[in-house]
Parts: sequence; C-alpha cells; structure tokens
Amino acid sequence: MSQTLRELINQLMSRRLVIIDLTHELYNGMPTYPGDPPFNHEYVKIGRSYGEATLSRISAGLHSGTHIDLPRHFVPNGLTAESISLTDFIAYGVILDLSYKRHGEAITEDDLRKFDNRMQRNYAVMLYTGFSRTWGTEEFLYNWPYLDRSGADYLVNKGVRVVGIEALSIAGWPGKEGYPYPPRVSRDDVAYVHYKLLSNGIYIIEGVTNLDLALNTCRDGEGLFIFMPLKIKGAEGSPLRLVMLCEPK
Repeated sequence: MSQTLRELINQLMSRRLVIIDLTHELYNGMPTYPGDPPFNHEYVKIGRSYGEATLSRISAGLHSGTHIDLPRHFVPNGLTAESISLTDFIAYGVILDLSYKRHGEAITEDDLRKFDNRMQRNYAVMLYTGFSRTWGTEEFLYNWPYLDRSGADYLVNKGVRVVGIEALSIAGWPGKEGYPYPPRVSRDDVAYVHYKLLSNGIYIIEGVTNLDLALNTCRDGEGLFIFMPLKIKGAEGSPLRLVMLCEPK
C-alpha cells in the first residue's frame, strides 16, 4: 500500500477526516418533481430460509432524490453518464450559508458575490438555505429558493465544477398544468439556468440534504465532494450517493 493511501485510511480511522452523507434515502412515496415518474421499489422474491435469495427491482425517473443533471439534460447532443471521466465527479469545494434566503426567493449574483473569495475554479459549490427541512411537505414541491439567471452567469464566470442545491431543481418552479402551485419563474428562466450551467461544463446536483450537519462539522464548511452517477448509457442524469470528506472543526 502506498504511503498516501495509508495516511488517508489512518486519518479516516482516527476521525481526523470524517465522511458526511448528503444524500436522501430512496423509498416508495418519496417526493419527486411534479410530473416525473414516481420511485417504486418492490421485492420480486423474498428469501425466508438459508440458501434462498432475496431479489427486488426499482422503477424511477433518473432525477429522483439526490441526483445529478448532466449536459444532455438541456444541451442537445450533450455528454451523457457513460462518456464523462470519473475525475469530473470528485471536486474540492465549499458550502455557502444562504440560510437567510426565504422560501421561493431567488439566489442572485449579489448573494454569491458575498462569498467570492471562497470559490475557486473547478470548485464544488453547495448552496445551503435550509430548505431540505421541508422534505415531505407540499411546499417542498414548488416553493424552494432557486438560482436565477444572474447567479448562473456568475458561477460560469467563476469556472466552478459543480453546483448543488437542496431543491429538486436548480431553477425555480415554472408552474405546470394539473398542479395548483403558483409559478415562481418563467419556463424560459428554467431553460436558461440549466443550459447556461450545463453547456459550460458545470454539473448540477439537486435534492441535497444534511448541509447543515456538514456546516456544523467541517472546518470552514469545506471538503472533498464525491458524486458518482450510475453508468447508464445515454443517461442525461442519475441518482447518486453524494458524500463529503472533510476535516472536523
């Protein structure tokens, strides 16, 4: 074993480094973006004695729970899950404390500029508002704090690698036929924010949770983020296990 790997293992075992799970559980009846396929897990057979196997299956949209948007989601002929280097899905970064933002309020360039010296090129940037506390409520489905056009432009200019948000969409709720929730933005706003980020090589992670725990645990709210999508050929997104590796305070 190399000295580098040995030191990493020693730091994890001695808790000089900690791992924080920023991922929601996937379960039947969980919240999904209005109109998306529901998540369903069912057992095909259940082993009840020695030698009998348990098997199950799932059906779901690829944007279920904590998930990543890849370029193909809004960029015609954009990159898909199997064609992206794994090193793209590991990035050092920071959690920005935007907990002063109200539900349904835009996260703007002015908000992000307050943290200008905390963000560097190729960073992971996680936007913490506390909105994940509404998970499982009706409000979670439409009234989230969202990144507006100016915020998307700013992150592109900063050259970050990935941006994460607690809501099921980085952009605001545009309204949808058959749903009573009032729109917060236009459909073109939704398209602009996604396209601006994804066409400039910035991945989007939606449905992030436990950022409050990470802020309270990690020194300076910084650490290494690992966010591996499933290797589904042609996939424009994927559920993932998002974790943060950091030095504790």
